[in-house]
Order: sequence, then C-alpha cells, then structure tokens
Amino acid sequence: MKLFNYISIVVIVSSLALSGCAKSETKESTALAASATPAATASVDPQTGITSMLDVSALFKTAVEAKDAAQVNKIGPQLEDAWASFEDYIKPNYPDDYLKVENSLTPLTSGAIQDSLDFAILTKLNEDLKTVLEKLKSDLADGKKAVDAKALESSPELQAAAKSYMAYVNEQGEQLVVQLEKLQAAIASGDLKAAQREYVQSRMPYERIEPIIETFIELDEVMDARVDDFESDADPKFTGYHRIENILFVKKTLNGAKPFADDLLVNGKKMRDSIKTAVIGPVDFVTGVGELMEEAQAKKITGEEERWSDASLPILRANVEGAEKIYVLVQAELKKKDSALNDKISQALTQVLKQMDTLSPVGTEWTLYSKLEQSQVVDLKNKLEALAEPMVRMPGVLGGN
Repeated sequence: MKLFNYISIVVIVSSLALSGCAKSETKESTALAASATPAATASVDPQTGITSMLDVSALFKTAVEAKDAAQVNKIGPQLEDAWASFEDYIKPNYPDDYLKVENSLTPLTSGAIQDSLDFAILTKLNEDLKTVLEKLKSDLADGKKAVDAKALESSPELQAAAKSYMAYVNEQGEQLVVQLEKLQAAIASGDLKAAQREYVQSRMPYERIEPIIETFIELDEVMDARVDDFESDADPKFTGYHRIENILFVKKTLNGAKPFADDLLVNGKKMRDSIKTAVIGPVDFVTGVGELMEEAQAKKITGEEERWSDASLPILRANVEGAEKIYVLVQAELKKKDSALNDKISQALTQVLKQMDTLSPVGTEWTLYSKLEQSQVVDLKNKLEALAEPMVRMPGVLGGN
C-alpha cells in the first residue's frame, strides 16, 4: 500500500460513488518569458486520445469484473498516461469537462494501484469516467470551445485583471523565498517544532500560485517531488519539500535536513526569478482557477501530498486562496456577464472558507488531517465541489460564450 493514508481516499471515492458525481506537465524554458502557461496543444489528437481512454476503460472494466487485481494495478495507470497525452488542450478550452474527468480519474487511478482493491467502487468510478469522456467527445465534435480565448484576451477589463494577477504572483514568489529563509533558519537553530511550523508556512505561497509554478516543470519536479517517484525516502535523488517533510515529521529530527533546506532555498530563488520572466495573459490566469480547484477537491483532499506533516488543511486553504484571488480580480466583470453565477461562487466560497476556519483556523498551528472524522472530510469535499463547479464555468462566461 502507498505510504499515505488510504482511508482518506476510501472516504473520497465512496462519496463520489454514492453521489454519482464526480497533471499535466510542460518543459521549463526561457520561452516562458512569452507566456506563463504552455500552449494549448496535445501530443495526440484529442478525439484519438478519448478513444484510447475509452478502450483502456473497457479493458479496466474487464479486469475489475474478473477481480484480477494484477491487471487492475497494471491498467489503472494507463488511463492516466492516455489522459496526459491531450489534457493540456482540454484544460483551457473545456475546463468544465476537464474537471469532471479529473474528478473520476484521480480517485480511480489512486484506488487502482492499492494492494487491497474495492472492486465495487472502482466499477462505479470507471462508469463515471466513461460517461464524462463520452460527454467530452461530444463537446469536441460540436467544434465550439467552452472558452473563447480571443474574447478573453481582447477584453480591456481582463487585461487589467491579468496585470494585477501578475503582481500577486510575483508577490507570492517573493514570499516563497522569505518563508524558505525562515525554514532554513529554523532548521539551523535546532528547534524541531519551529522547523515543522516553518515547513508548513513555506508551502503556502507555493500552493497559492500552483498553476504558474507548475509551468516551470524542471524546478517544480525538484522542489515538490513525491517519494513515490523514487526507490525510497532515502534515495539521494529524492530532494525538496517532501524530503524535508520526511526528516522533520517522520524521523522527527533536524539531522540531515540542512543540505536539503539549503538546496530548496536556492531553487526557491530560481523559481521566484523565473516567475518574474513570465507574462500572464487573461486566458492564462482565468483558466488557472480550474486547476487550483481540481488540485484542492480532487487531489489535496485525499491527504496524499502532506502525508507526513498531516497539514492538508492549510495546503487546501492555500489552493482555495489562490482561486479566490482570481475570482476577486474578475468579479466585477463576471457580475456584468452572469450575476447568478457570481452569486453562486460567492456563496460557495463563503461556505468553504467558513468550514476551513471551523476545522483549522488560520495560524501557525493546524489541525491534523488524520484527526478529522470521515464525515468532516466528505463534507469538506462536497463544499469544495460546490465551489469548483461554478468556478470552472467562469472562463466560458467571461469569454462571452
């Protein structure tokens, strides 16, 4: 079984199954001076990609029905590989469909690689995935994108909002370095508790601007790599945030943390400087809201990323705060285009933040995620989904479609 707590995944997958509802990566280069996000391209034709996913889904169904655990473990990741070949095109152009695919695919692929499989839940998730893929295939066939990029880019109001967002991103980049310096200092001081607190605080600016961070893939992979991609937690290639997290929260020591903290700070400064070269347009930042919400309600909610620090609640909050910033910057324009949608987002955002305040108030301490009742996790996920659904519709509405 994976090192992270599978109980959280079971809770999330179960809630999806009962309700029936529901990482793309690019190379870092100096070309990012022209755009903060990768071009909306795909390594395969999207329709071909969907057909491939549906074929793999059929194979997955056969393996699940046969209760062939080895085949389920093998085929599950193939769905993620097929999706990765064209998701970069879907994300900005069909954000609603993108979120629905992720909502089914993320828990399905997580559940498929476990030693102990819940075949009933995997069946339901696979059925959900097939349904949303067929809907996406139909939307693609219609030929009309959900987001009119030209309309977004030509809007003076959104151009101004994009400039404000660029300032926010740079501010978070500076804050990232400040927080990493505090983490380095806390480790050098010999105070384990202080180092643990500063570790979590240093994650916040990183997570608030994650869609921009992830465009610098080579740095992101070094700074935010998971242990699952390495031989073990002692693998010398395993560095960055989560190597430090392991030392501080699993080994509960400062021994060996300093070189990783020093290296993380160096890369944090590189990230800050790289962000400064990026030019963020209206399409880049408006469509980023969907990625932030997908990160929060489909990935962070499982507790996987902060499996050792048990600090998923503040990390979730950072994703939501990043999405909130985008919403606030376009709120005036959204009110003009669709006041009902604006009201729905505003109300859902209030509910999410209120729930987070109840579970773990803002501060340097946090409620351990593993201490939450399953019902609290499901309730939080439901509120995040209620916020994600209208938020991913923002780009289409703002673009005039």
